[in-house]
Order: sequence, then structure tokens, then C-alpha cells
Amino acid sequence: MHFLYSIGLFALAGIIVPLIIHLWNVKQGKTIKIGSIALLGESSSASSKSFKINDWLLFVLRCLLLLLLAFLLAQPYLKKIVSGNTKNGWILVEKNNFPRVFKTHRKTIDSLLRKGYEIHDFNVGFKPLSLKDTTLNEAKQVSTLSYTALFSAANQFIPPAAKVYFFADHRLYHFSNELPAVNYKLSWVPLKQSDTLSNWIATYAGKKYEAKSNPSNTSYQALNSSDEEPIRVAIHEDPGITDSKYLTAALKAIESFTKRKVIINAAAEKASIGFWLSDNPVSADFKSSITSDGTLFQYEKGKLVASASFINLEGLLIKLSKRIESNHQAEKIWTDGFGNAILTKDKTNNLNIFHFYSRFNPQWNELVWDGLFVKALMPIVIQDKNSNGFGFEDHPADQRVLSQNGLIEQNKTEIAAKTIKNEPLGNLFWIAAFLIFAGERILSFRKKTNHVKN
Repeated sequence: MHFLYSIGLFALAGIIVPLIIHLWNVKQGKTIKIGSIALLGESSSASSKSFKINDWLLFVLRCLLLLLLAFLLAQPYLKKIVSGNTKNGWILVEKNNFPRVFKTHRKTIDSLLRKGYEIHDFNVGFKPLSLKDTTLNEAKQVSTLSYTALFSAANQFIPPAAKVYFFADHRLYHFSNELPAVNYKLSWVPLKQSDTLSNWIATYAGKKYEAKSNPSNTSYQALNSSDEEPIRVAIHEDPGITDSKYLTAALKAIESFTKRKVIINAAAEKASIGFWLSDNPVSADFKSSITSDGTLFQYEKGKLVASASFINLEGLLIKLSKRIESNHQAEKIWTDGFGNAILTKDKTNNLNIFHFYSRFNPQWNELVWDGLFVKALMPIVIQDKNSNGFGFEDHPADQRVLSQNGLIEQNKTEIAAKTIKNEPLGNLFWIAAFLIFAGERILSFRKKTNHVKN
């Protein structure tokens, strides 16, 4: 037996109360009839004291009652091992793919159904499916959630340590950069893809790219080679700060990828975007060096907060160690794991201003070490009003696949950690305390009645 709040056991010291009551037993004196009082002296006290327990049963009941109350304050529980052999397992499959899956894996599914497995739609709500759904020809319902989110949500529906067979492909397109943690035993049955090679045309900021994808990688190649205006960037940082070296490397990567020239700190012409890497307020001269309707990216100053969290870049997570507390009510672009602003955006005096509540520094976060740094800067450096962001990798035709072994090994670790369940014992102790209290009251009442009769 274990206790949630062991400090509650200090209440056991209350056992001393019934002990004192029963040991300090004061007896009333008795009147003795005698024939002569000639030889009697001065009258003595009409009472006597005895340090002796006369009613052991009542004493034990009262001690047990205090003992149970102390245990209730400490909230006792037992650690119970949850068996992985649940009565019914689950079969997870997307309803749109169910007819094709049943056709190719009929023997496996029939065998699981005979063992008591249930079929559920791998989508929001995880609604039950039946074999009748294999003949339906309904309009496709595409889930807006990633497999990562759905696997995590399934923890609330699937019994802990239950066996689950999941029929789907392994394409990386379905996942964010963090593998899900689940409390059930997942067996992934991969679906064969009819095509493992695909290509498509992506457009960003007026430039077209040809994407070619296979199970191992996806590559992009710029198609239109027409001359474009260079991107002029102004960077300011305080002495002793070296954050600009990471920013410059990312800008060069953008230049290499887009085939669009990036000019940094050109004194002759105004910049289309300015990076203010300083704790000091942005100077008026620096703002005037940015074109009208241009972009200003500035470090924010304020209360420093140590934060063991991550930066959320549209579902992709980057380790975060420190941030600046934000009270700004602008639109949130990046957040941490608790929803606090890391990057916000507003428009002031014909400038699109990005407020950054961290730093381009490995001591603050791991953004500058991650390949996502370039992707995250792309929509800031190259403004495209017709695009919500730069995410070629999110295309449904992306053929890259996730390693199955990596996912299953992680899940086995999570299952092992979650097969122990705490079973509260509070109700049993309350019942025992009530019965003992009732017995103590009955016994005490009888003792008082007998004393009156005498």
C-alpha cells in the first residue's frame, strides 16, 4: 500500500487522546454503612484515581477510528499492473481506404474480428465501422489532423495496453517532426503504394518550382529563370553579439535555393527587410532605411523567462531554453509549448513588423541549428501575399516515408511505462471508519446505560 500524501500520517499522533482518556480513569467514592462512627477520623476525599485501562474493546475501537482517519488524509492507493491482454483489440483504418484495405488484407481482418477486435475509423471521434462500410461509395472525407495528433487522441479512446492493428502507408506527409507517445500496443500494417514516384509544380512568391519525390527524399528545382529584383537586407546588431552569422548563413541558403540574389547591408539603396538584433529600441535611422510597406524583424526586450519548452512552427517543434515575456496583443506566428508568443506580427506606419521574443542564439533555442530555420525565415524574407507559408514538404504527393521501427520501439517504451495503474483505496477506508464509529457509539451508549442502573 502506498500513500499519495504521506504527511497525513502525522495525524496518527491523535491516538494519544483515547490513551489519556482511558488511563486517566477517575472513580467516584462509595458510601459504606457501619455500626459506629466513634473510631472514625476526619473524612477523606470521596474519589480515587487508577492508571489502568478497564475497557479494552472501546479503547481499541477508538484507536482504530483515529488510525483510519489518518490514512484517509494520506490518501492510500495500491499500484495495480494493467494486463495487456484486454478482451477486445482495435483495428484502425481510414474509412475512405477501408474497401481497398479489406480487399487486400481480408484474411487478417477476418481473423482479428473472430478474436473480438473492433473496427474504427482512423479519424476524429474514431467511429466504429462494420463490413458494410466496405461496399459504400461515399465522398472522401479528408482529415485535417496529422497522424501524430490522431495517435495521441486515440489514447483517450483505446484501453491502455490494448493491441491495435493500423492499416495505412508510412508516408512522412502524415506526421509532424515529433513521433507520438501512445499507451497501446501498435502493430502497423503498411499499405502498398501504387506509385512511389511523383512530381508536381509548386509556386511561391511568383516563382515556379518542379518537385520530384520518392520514398527517400523530395527535391525542388526552379523553373523560371527570368531576372528578378534582388532582395536587399539590412542587419544591425550590438557589439559583442554574433547572432548575425546564423542569420547571414540562412539568407545565403535562401539565395541558393530561390536563385534570387540577396544583398546584405547595401548602403546605396533602401532595404526591403531589416533585422534589428539588439535589446535597444529600433532607431529612427534604421526604420527609415527600410522601404515603405517593407518588413522589420526586431528583438524584443523585457522580462527574461527560463523556459524548458519548444518553439511550435506549425506543428514542428524546436527546443526552447529562454524567452522574453510578451504582453503584446499582436497576431501570434510562433508560440511555445504553453501558447506564449515567440513571434508576433503587426503593421505600424507602413511597416510589417515581426516581434521576436527569443534570439538567434543556441543558448536561447536550437532554431539556428535546425534545417527548419531556413524554411521559417522564407515567408519573412520573401513576402507572398497569396501564400500562407512556405511548406513544399506538406504536399499530399510527397512520397517520403517514416521508419516503422523507430515508431514501434518508442511505443513499446511508452506502453511499458503506462501498464502500472494507481488504484485508490479511499472508499474502503471510509466504509471501515463508518462501521467502527457505529460500533464505538453503540458500545459507549451501553456502558453509560449500565452505569446509570447501578
